[in-house]
Amino acid sequence: MLVILFVVMLVIGLSGIHSGGPEAVTLPANTSSGKAAEELSETIFPKDKAIDVNITLDEADFQDMLDNASLEEYKTASVEYNGVTLHNVGIRAKGNLSLRSVVQMQDSDRYSFKLSFDEYVDSQTLAGISKINLNNNYSDASYMREFLTYELAEEMGLPTPGHSYVNVYINGKLWGFYLAVEQVGDAYLQRNFGNSYGALYKGEMTGVGSDLAWLGEDISSYTGLAQKSKSTNGDILINMLDELNNGTDYESVLNVDNVLKYIALNAATNNMDSYLGSNKQNYYLYEDDGIFNVLPWDYNMAFGGMGGGMGGFGGGMNRGGGNNAAADQTQSNAQGNGGAMQVPPAGAPGMGGQNAQTEAGNANGAAAGNDNAAAQQNAPQAASSASVLIDEPTQGAVAERPLIAKLLEVEEYKERYHAILEEISGGFLSETEFNAKVDKLAAKISSYVENDPTSFYSYDEYLQGVEQLKTANNTMITSVIQQLNGTIASTNNGQGSGGGMGGGRGGRGGANGQQQGGFPQQGGQNGQQQGGFPQQGGQNGQQGGQNQQQGGQNGQQQRGQMMPPEFGGDMGGGPQGGMPGMGGGPGQQSQAGGSASEAVTAGALLLVMLAASWFILRYRHQH
Repeated sequence: MLVILFVVMLVIGLSGIHSGGPEAVTLPANTSSGKAAEELSETIFPKDKAIDVNITLDEADFQDMLDNASLEEYKTASVEYNGVTLHNVGIRAKGNLSLRSVVQMQDSDRYSFKLSFDEYVDSQTLAGISKINLNNNYSDASYMREFLTYELAEEMGLPTPGHSYVNVYINGKLWGFYLAVEQVGDAYLQRNFGNSYGALYKGEMTGVGSDLAWLGEDISSYTGLAQKSKSTNGDILINMLDELNNGTDYESVLNVDNVLKYIALNAATNNMDSYLGSNKQNYYLYEDDGIFNVLPWDYNMAFGGMGGGMGGFGGGMNRGGGNNAAADQTQSNAQGNGGAMQVPPAGAPGMGGQNAQTEAGNANGAAAGNDNAAAQQNAPQAASSASVLIDEPTQGAVAERPLIAKLLEVEEYKERYHAILEEISGGFLSETEFNAKVDKLAAKISSYVENDPTSFYSYDEYLQGVEQLKTANNTMITSVIQQLNGTIASTNNGQGSGGGMGGGRGGRGGANGQQQGGFPQQGGQNGQQQGGFPQQGGQNGQQGGQNQQQGGQNGQQQRGQMMPPEFGGDMGGGPQGGMPGMGGGPGQQSQAGGSASEAVTAGALLLVMLAASWFILRYRHQH
């Protein structure tokens, strides 16, 4: 009987090899990368217009998803994406900080969403793409940071996900104006590398090791590097980390030019919600035939979003319909808890230490200084407080980011890195070219923003945000050019460009910490700063407040209220990073019962099915 079952499964499986399922909308296997890119740019991610994404799901399911967004559980929906309709699509709320922030808002359910086309129908895709993120433009009054940064990354030759603006409709009602971003997956990897079999990891703040420091040969020690590929491809990741930290032949394990471009992209756009920042997150590592590349990801906090300008985390965020004028972000007095870092509640102007002050978008504001504190800090004077030190572009000691420290110690690599910065500073990010791009983009999206029913901001704040974006970029690029010319310092005795989460959240540490622009206060009771660089505590970069301590040789972090353990990351599924929609919760077990013979029979049937499936997959692969 088992033999008969095996033969039947083979016949059924092999008969369908050359006939695609009716729900699948996939690219042919022999489609060239040029054709794939053309289809993506015209149908899925057009840059010249906003497209409609119509989502239909049971009203009760939708309300449950909103009421329990932090669970990130998938619901079943039908999706019409720019005229292409797919059924049985998974949809859930997604995000990290943005999700937790919206959960705490009393007057907004504007969550980011993840569409999973193959969640319930195996191999169903949209033009080869299995997942698309609909990002809610959280903490970005301009609606432009992420779009423009991906545009720059693409121009620089970095592997870049598809991205475009969309009007999201849910059950026939306009829900909001969002940015659609392709999830890093097989289609993305095939398009950028010509393969998708390499090891893929995502740097996450919920563990240790995302700083890429050496923690030993046990891969399980690197909890901050979440495996996203099916296979680790042996010890390939450990070999890379070993060479990076303990060797010198970096080109044997890294695409060095790719890494230098990634560092330059984040430094020039002042994006501290990345490997450069204190959370050391929001990047992917992809191994392409033994050589690792860094993939850019998540840029709504670029252009100083983590450090004061452009709205930061606090002031200016109106929840709900976007009709209530918020505090002027160019002069926000962020008053907060002075201790454990929490997401601001609805209407809160900001967070941080007592009387922490920020001036978001103030291009020339130098922090009110304490001469003795400044002397002790020995921070170089930069063009403005929103600047990043290009040769130490890290929050905290640069040595805590070996991917940066090790490469920039090599003079040849540093010269190449400076050349990349010079090129983008004189091109895409130059004041004239960047402002023209912003104005052109504003002409395209302003009417959609004005009619966005769930915007975090009023339309006037959007207009202000657009101008602040220009100012933030010009301030940063002026500083970059001056650092490249040697007019101002590009290093800070190894201490990096600053520490903490900064900016829109206000200062951190003791009372009366004051700042203007990009970086938060740390350390003593009356710590003050000049030139945008924070007061820092001990040698190991310890930070004040209950929420975050840094220290130890390997830069391990202990987090309190910043990241509750029940929340999974963007790529994860349900609670604690689990995979949703797979049935059963953690720790569930089948009930004991039945006879021994039934168990043996069930086991044999399972083996038969596995053997048949393996044979079918091998046959498909060979054909």
